[in-house]
Amino acid sequence: MTTYRVRVGFHNPSALTFRQLDEILEQQRFWRTASRSATFRYFMEYEYESEVRDLCEVCELAYSQACKVKRCPLVLVVADAKEEPTSEPIG
Repeated sequence: MTTYRVRVGFHNPSALTFRQLDEILEQQRFWRTASRSATFRYFMEYEYESEVRDLCEVCELAYSQACKVKRCPLVLVVADAKEEPTSEPIG
């Protein structure tokens, strides 16, 4: 399972912009991370987990959904692979 951290930002967004983005991305199984910092004004961070989608597909999905809210979003996607613990000894 790969977890993707997705950051979506807009030029001069409003609170309504991010509320609409939350509603659209939630339908696609993106979950907003708990962020209440000063950067909230410009972007919002989400997580997305998938075994079948790759980095490019997640980026395209996030971008296409964000475009439904406001034109020209900035999307940054970072993959964090969750490593499964192994029972094999090291060394």
